[in-house]
This record gives sequence, structure tokens and C-alpha cells, in this order.
Amino acid sequence: MKNINFEIPIFPLDGVILLPGSLLPLNVFEKRYLNMVEDSLKTDSRFIGIVQPLMKKQDKASSFKNIVGCFGKIIKFQETEQNTYLISIKGLSRFKIIDSNLVKRGYINSIVSTSNFQNDADIIGNNKNFKFADDKRLKANLKSYLQAKKLDSDWTYINSCSNVNLINQLSMICPFSAHEKQMLLESSSIDERYILLVSILQNTVNPNEEKNQFKH
Repeated sequence: MKNINFEIPIFPLDGVILLPGSLLPLNVFEKRYLNMVEDSLKTDSRFIGIVQPLMKKQDKASSFKNIVGCFGKIIKFQETEQNTYLISIKGLSRFKIIDSNLVKRGYINSIVSTSNFQNDADIIGNNKNFKFADDKRLKANLKSYLQAKKLDSDWTYINSCSNVNLINQLSMICPFSAHEKQMLLESSSIDERYILLVSILQNTVNPNEEKNQFKH
């Protein structure tokens, strides 16, 4: 991704992040975001940016300034009988919002910069130097986390996944706080995201135990 600024529509979603190389399925039902999807599909890029509205001011464009999000391309689209849209977005690169404006169709467009995330496109599917490929702590702590949260899990699937394949999936789908998800999104590398993810899982289960500090 070249170091340029460009404009994309922004979809603010509480507690939801998109990561480069990952798929995010969405059920779109609000009128302004139906408009946004329709307008995006009319473009060659079909880009949409996903951000967490951390300031809780979804309707004010100024609240999105300097927020880091991730944009992706709509790769699947289906209209339902209830006049909603089922879409899937493939994450491409993170970005920082430079400026925003509310458009007539009711949603926000933002000028974004990918200058701080130049490696996002290169690392998708290329994790040969991942340091924690054989580390056992992710799945061990995930098991304790899921038990503590009383969440159902498919361990046949989980055990079939490599650590590197689980990192982004867990970062996106686990019910972490908005702050934790934002830290995972902004991690500088896949190794840093792994360390942070394991620490979040550990601290959720045993918040007061110093022995759970991740050593690397």
C-alpha cells in the first residue's frame, strides 16, 4: 500500500475490529449504512473502513479524527428478504483518520492515511518469521478463558489451527473490551499482537497473578 491519503466511507461499530487479511461478515440494516454499502459497491475499489467509535459520538464526524481503523474490500454481497444486506469484508490495511465529513446520504466519509502501516499488505499470508509458532500458551490460556467466560468452543477446529492463524480470529471475535481490541488492532507486528493477546487472556482469568506476565 503506497504512502498516500485517500477517502473512504467509514462504518463505526462498537466492539468490532477488522484486521488485515481477515474476513468480517456483517448484517447491515440501518438506512445510512445501507446507503454506504450501495455507494461503495458502485466504485471499482468497494472499500469500507471499520473503526470503533471510542468517543461514543457516532453522529459527529469530528469524533473520528485520529482514530486508527482498518479498511477492506466488499468481497461478498447478498440482499435479504428483510431488505438488509449481508456482506463480507476482506481486511487490507490499517489507517489513521486525518479528517471526516458527513455526506448527504447520512454516513461519514474520511480522509485516511496508511503511512504508518506500510507493511500491512506485505505481511498478509507471509509470516515466516513468526516467533511463537510452537508456543503452547495461546491455546492453554484460551481454554481457561473460554471456561471462565462459559463460552462454547470447537476444540477440533481450534486444535487444527496454527497459532498464527488463530491470532487475528481471536482478536476479532473474542468479547474483549473496546480498549483491548484497539490495542490488538494497533499492534506493530504479528508477534506483538500474539504477546498482547496471550496477556489479555491470562489477565482475564487471573487478573492479580504476577506470574502470568508474558516473558519474551
